[in-house]
Amino acid sequence: MSENKLPGLVITGASGFIGRNFVEAHKEHFIIYAIARRSQQEVNIPRHKNIRWFLADITDRQGIRDIFREVQESGGADYFLHFAAYFDFSNEPNPEYERTNVEGSKVIFEEAAALSLKRFIFASSLVVSEFPDPGVRLTEKSALDADFPYAVTKIAGEAMAKEWSQRYPCTVIRFAAVFSDWCEYGPLYKFLDTWSSRSWKSRVLGGRGSSAVPYIHINSLLKLIQAIINRSEDLNDFDVFIASPDNSTSHQELYDASTRLIFGEKRTAIHMPVFLSRLGVWMLDILGRLIGRRPFERPWMMRYIDERMDVDASYTRQALDWDVIPRYSLERRILHIIEHMKTFPTEWHYKNDLALHKSPDRPNLRISDALSEFEDDIITELTERITARENNERFPSYQQMEVDKVSWYLGIVFNLLKVSVRTGDRLSLSNYARFIASIRIHEGFKLEEVVDVYQSLSEIVIQNLLAQPSLLDLDQRIRDDIDLTIQMAIDEIEDAYEIALEPTTYTRVHLR
Repeated sequence: MSENKLPGLVITGASGFIGRNFVEAHKEHFIIYAIARRSQQEVNIPRHKNIRWFLADITDRQGIRDIFREVQESGGADYFLHFAAYFDFSNEPNPEYERTNVEGSKVIFEEAAALSLKRFIFASSLVVSEFPDPGVRLTEKSALDADFPYAVTKIAGEAMAKEWSQRYPCTVIRFAAVFSDWCEYGPLYKFLDTWSSRSWKSRVLGGRGSSAVPYIHINSLLKLIQAIINRSEDLNDFDVFIASPDNSTSHQELYDASTRLIFGEKRTAIHMPVFLSRLGVWMLDILGRLIGRRPFERPWMMRYIDERMDVDASYTRQALDWDVIPRYSLERRILHIIEHMKTFPTEWHYKNDLALHKSPDRPNLRISDALSEFEDDIITELTERITARENNERFPSYQQMEVDKVSWYLGIVFNLLKVSVRTGDRLSLSNYARFIASIRIHEGFKLEEVVDVYQSLSEIVIQNLLAQPSLLDLDQRIRDDIDLTIQMAIDEIEDAYEIALEPTTYTRVHLR
């Protein structure tokens, strides 16, 4: 093995906020095996020689096992970042918490045992602990006593990390509220959006405005992760670190700073008594339920009015020789956030809406998995249609080919269709269709015959998928993913035939 070989790193949740920022920042330093539920194209991460992107659900044990086998065959992995998790701000029970955060993590920890890792890093959160009493700060040793759904599942994940540290070294990182220069942290986004608006709520703060949590910039967090990797050999087989500044930032401090930057002067906030705040949020939530558009503020949030979550991360700083970068404190970066909001309002809202509204349901993965399951049946049915004696006028040239060769060709087209569904990239199949059309033209195939094969594939695939009760809710998505992708391929085939058969016309048109 070459001494210059980059270390391998597996990362789950690679398409999420933290994951994609890590991939972008460290693609030159590692061979990155990125596991995500969104494609590389969807999250605007450019293709790179050091990035291997896998679309997978972490609860799919066989899928994860196959990925890890490929990782091993490609040179193995030294480090593992487990960032995949489900979370929403409703704070309401959802089976996705148990499915992804517990069952999915169980799959990951168990299957990662085959990777011979130097260190496994598990992403947790400061919210595994309740807000401390006044004057008390959270530390790496604080009790894990929070009881809402997300916290409970993260506590379970930390327990798994401690258990599996007997097989391979594990580190837990408890994150503060992570933000970027575009904001990208849900509650902070809603605060700034409201305070900069003309809404009646733009001057209202609950209680004394003392509600406060610690915030950490994504760049400071990435430095901490890098410090853990760099010092891995010197760290304990199991430990907990806190990714946070010691002090939290209150709503009042944020309101004063942001309104001054937005309006050129600090606005005076109206402090709503706690009782009225709770009553108002409760009434607005009921109204939101009735009209089908619930507000971001939920009754559960009211229990934290005027509560503070201050931290003592001195153990983390000493163990890792790391600290929050002063210029990346929220107090200084609020200027960058506001400038992005004012200068690029459309992009600012888009990025923050994307971070705030994430659906755990990935229909493309469900459809792709079904395509894999029924691949043999679909290719067999299509092969039989093309080679059937009664269809010799529809597919005369294909019937001159050996049946195995027809099946092999159809397998290529089918797998490109499957990749298109899984990644959202329709160009691979379109490009192949144009390429194969040039061969079919040379072989004397008629346009109608080649197009009919693709149309037949679309028809058979859709029929097979819609025959599955578990996919009936995806009727329109299936038709779009299959039909539109095939239509693009057919367009390329027709273009290729037109250019080949009418060269004079083509040249004349394109030289104008």
